[in-house]
Amino acid sequence: MIHPGAIKTHLPFHMCPYSPNAKYIYVARNPRDCCVSFYHHTKMFPEYHFQDGSFDDFFEVFINGETEWGDYFDHLLSGYEHRNDPNVCFITYEEMKEDTKAAVLKLAKFLGPQYGDTLESDDEIMMKILDHTSIKFMKRFNEDMKLFYSNIDETNLNGTEVPDGLKYVMEYFKIKDLKMPHNFELIRKGAVVDWKNYFSPVQSKRLMEKFY
Repeated sequence: MIHPGAIKTHLPFHMCPYSPNAKYIYVARNPRDCCVSFYHHTKMFPEYHFQDGSFDDFFEVFINGETEWGDYFDHLLSGYEHRNDPNVCFITYEEMKEDTKAAVLKLAKFLGPQYGDTLESDDEIMMKILDHTSIKFMKRFNEDMKLFYSNIDETNLNGTEVPDGLKYVMEYFKIKDLKMPHNFELIRKGAVVDWKNYFSPVQSKRLMEKFY
C-alpha cells in the first residue's frame, strides 16, 4: 500500500493486525442507536435472510451478541481498553455529530500536526471535508448502488466488464437463489437517538442494564 494508506474494518480491535507505527481510530456508538442501524442493515441484505424480520426479533439477536461482527459489548471493550494509547484515537459517533468540525480537527491533529495545521489555516479544505462527510452528500452512494444493482448482469455493467470480486458475489447470490437488493439504503438517517422510535421501555432498560 502506498503510504499513507487507510483501512476501514468492522473487526474488533483485538482482531486487527497491530503495529506501533500505525494509527488507529476507533468509533463507538450508543448501543441503542447501533442496534437500530444494524437492524436496518440486516433487513436490507438478502444474505441475512431477515427481510421480514421484526425489530423485536433483531433486538434479541443484538443483546445476545449473535450479530455478524460478534457481541457489541465485547467489541466496544476491545477498543475502549486502548483509548489512552498514544497511537489510538477513541471517539464517539455522538461527539462527531455534536460538533463535526471540532471532531474533524481532532482527527487531523491525531494523524499528524501537518494535517491539523492545514485545516486550521485553510477554511476551504475544512468546508470541503465537512461537505463530503455530511449525510446528505453520502446519501448519493445509495443512488449509485441502486443504479449499479439494477443494471448488472453476468457479463457487463453498462458496457464494462464486471470486476472479479463482484463475479464472486453474483455467483454466491445465484447458488443461494438470492435477489440483488434494489431498495438499497446503506446510508440511512445518520441520526442520534433514533432508537426512541424503536425501543420499548423494557428493551431500553434491558440493554442499558447490560451496558452498565
